[in-house]
Amino acid sequence: MSIATPGALTVIMLAASAIFCLIVLWLYLHHVLQHSESNRETTIRELTDSLSDGAFILKNDHFIYVNPSLCAVLDYSIKDFKRMKWQDITTVENSGNAAQLLKELREGKRREFQAKLTGVRRDGSKILLNVTAKRVSSSGGGKLYAGTIRVASEPSAPSDQPGTDPMTGLPGRLRLRHDMLHEILDGGAVSFALILVDVDGLTRVNDTLGHEAGNQLLILAAKRLAACERDHVYHFQGDTFAILLKDISRAEAERHMKRISEEFTGPLSLNQSPWYESVTMGISFFPDDADNRSQMIEHAEAAIHYAKKVSKGKYQIFNPAIGRKMKKQLELEMDLRRALSRDQLVMYYQPQIDLRSGTMQGNEALMRWVHPNLGVISPSVFIPLAEQIGIIEEIGEWALETACRQTKIWNELGFDFRLSVNLSPKQVLQDNLADLVRQTLRKTHFPPQLLHLEITETADADLLMMARKLGELRDLGTGISIDDFGTGYNSLNYLKALPLTQMKIDQSFIRKDYYNQHNTALIRTIIALAEELKLQVVAEGVETAEHVRFLKQLHCDLAQGYLFGRPLPAASLLSQIPLINRQITLASLDA
Repeated sequence: MSIATPGALTVIMLAASAIFCLIVLWLYLHHVLQHSESNRETTIRELTDSLSDGAFILKNDHFIYVNPSLCAVLDYSIKDFKRMKWQDITTVENSGNAAQLLKELREGKRREFQAKLTGVRRDGSKILLNVTAKRVSSSGGGKLYAGTIRVASEPSAPSDQPGTDPMTGLPGRLRLRHDMLHEILDGGAVSFALILVDVDGLTRVNDTLGHEAGNQLLILAAKRLAACERDHVYHFQGDTFAILLKDISRAEAERHMKRISEEFTGPLSLNQSPWYESVTMGISFFPDDADNRSQMIEHAEAAIHYAKKVSKGKYQIFNPAIGRKMKKQLELEMDLRRALSRDQLVMYYQPQIDLRSGTMQGNEALMRWVHPNLGVISPSVFIPLAEQIGIIEEIGEWALETACRQTKIWNELGFDFRLSVNLSPKQVLQDNLADLVRQTLRKTHFPPQLLHLEITETADADLLMMARKLGELRDLGTGISIDDFGTGYNSLNYLKALPLTQMKIDQSFIRKDYYNQHNTALIRTIIALAEELKLQVVAEGVETAEHVRFLKQLHCDLAQGYLFGRPLPAASLLSQIPLINRQITLASLDA
């Protein structure tokens, strides 16, 4: 009989602990995917939250769950993690073997991962981590991973100086907080200003050129800021730097921010090529805006978020109105995260009329958010917000399934409705879009030839990637429509590059001055172009019989607008069909 050595016992105990953590995490993940509301799920989550090891769940590289232990290890809040990808907490210093294992996991060639990774704490310091993860499947599609993280026994390489970010060589977040507290308590400064500086294009560089190029961009940005502001610069976190200025007036602070903006007008040399980068800044003042460091940071962050919303690449000085707006924005974000589980999202349907046959051909499905306090909120408000906070995939999946299921019910009653559903720009580029649409069609038994998926132009669209994604949808048999055609800068490029089957003329051409000579010429040209390209044409904003007469003369295919019906909830649509048909008849007679 052999007896295990103390070292062997330690390994066995660590392995047993990791296995227990993973078992608990799998149980929790199973219930999350099933959307269970049972007491058992609550119990399992409490158990997962109490684990001493860090635990996480990733969906398409984004954190959707972390436990408090992981927050403690890396000094990020749960809110921070919800805005981050796993790449944001690791560095390029990981061994080639670990990088290869991660690549194989993401490509589906490997289901399990176990290796040491160099993690990055909030203050920029590094820590060696033992990471265990598995790839799992979900009914909603997407790449889903779950795993545990614990601090490795070997210490990571020390920084050159305590509190210094080893990548940029600047003082880190901890040093900033220490220096702010020193100034508040006994530094002797009558006042000081905190400027936060965001490098606007870091995410774009990471996504297009890779994280090594992103790190290089941060290093170059750090050098420019240090040259401009010397020893007042700190690496705050991620793509954000901080500048601490003592005994300075608001006018002087503005001059500093203008000088920083000018410093970034010249190109950086990234991958041996010129790269133009902008920075957005927010500033708060002590003691005018806050009397403690946490509030100072919070107010500077509010200012920079507001600046990004209204004037990206500029700067914003904090004021109480910004604080109130950001608080409302945060409350709206939290409400939106819970809207789906609380059944506050509903689908409305607006009729589309075949102008040749004079019949109702189908509907466009339009989401509405029925907020308990704010009333009905338009998708133009909450869809960009859903994209920003990373829940657009879940909302888009729900919308598509709900609309397909409802239209299938109507068609089983004897109708032959087609269906149009909008895709947001981020949905179009999501990894599993074709799989999601395929699974939804299969689940709802909805014929793909009756479905049109609508996209909207964006100025910085990756048309090559979009063409590939939309080509996969066309292979399923669905139609692809470009919404609001003629209002963007990329319309002709979209027609040239994408596998479209339909275009929708924006309502601004029809609703007001359709009889204007220029508008008439544009509408004629659009319809003629669509006919030449064998694309179906839908005119939006149709409100009068004159609109119908004009569009029929131009051989427009479909019409949609208040003349035939406003968007209606599913429960009201069938009762309105007699009225819709009456409007169609009257409009056809007048035409």
